[in-house]
Amino acid sequence: MGKTPPTRLKKLTKEIESLTDLLSNMEEEEETGAASKRRFVKSAGDLILELSRQRERLSPVRFGSIDVTLGNPKSIAKFFTFNFINQPRKPLEEVVGERFYGAGVYAIYYVGRDVEAYRPLSKTETPIYVGKADPAEAYAETTEEQGDALYKRLKEHARNIEKTNLSLEDFTCRHVAIQSGMQAAVEHFMISFFKPIWNKEMKVCFGIGKHGDSAKTRGNKRSPWDTMHPGRKWAEDTSEDQKSRERVEGEIRFHFDANPPIPDLDSLRRSLSLG
Repeated sequence: MGKTPPTRLKKLTKEIESLTDLLSNMEEEEETGAASKRRFVKSAGDLILELSRQRERLSPVRFGSIDVTLGNPKSIAKFFTFNFINQPRKPLEEVVGERFYGAGVYAIYYVGRDVEAYRPLSKTETPIYVGKADPAEAYAETTEEQGDALYKRLKEHARNIEKTNLSLEDFTCRHVAIQSGMQAAVEHFMISFFKPIWNKEMKVCFGIGKHGDSAKTRGNKRSPWDTMHPGRKWAEDTSEDQKSRERVEGEIRFHFDANPPIPDLDSLRRSLSLG
């Protein structure tokens, strides 16, 4: 591999400094002329291309490009989400009462009043938890080939809820089987959009999806979800909480202040359209 000539590196450095000065001047001016903007855009584009060439030339690993795409993953995920929110919400107890086929995404909603910390969610369109269920076969083309992944995941959540101080009657859910391979992207979008407090990504009241590993052997601390909702035997064997109940409830209040629940379907559709 040949070396990048020192003169070329010096020239690139000067070009970066020049663009930085130009940008600073543009930001200081109340009205930046169209010519200055065009010059900056062109110069920045040329510099990015040249830096990319030099990086490709010096790197021991080839970068290349993604040559086949289906468009913006976020846009595709939003499309699936629009379809998802038009599915009927059903009592979780009813959904897990009869086995069904399909893999995809689901959302669980709190509709009760018993848990004071969750009352802001009650009867809104903001789920308390969002998840995905992967198909039995990665390239499954029918729900039968996908297997009963959604049913199993929802059944598992229902069983966990029933072991605690929560009532299964206080939960509804939506679920939809989607094209195999899309479930992760749609789940990621929905978690980012809804910010459900039971999802670990929010770092608030996570732990419902945690499985019964040996707390005694591994010395794990009890998850915030298990602190809020005692009852799972393996969690009871844990001697220490990750966070106190008071702290979890405080973080839930702060979360809802920063992310008010979406009150109804019309508001949800508008938010998705603007997002």
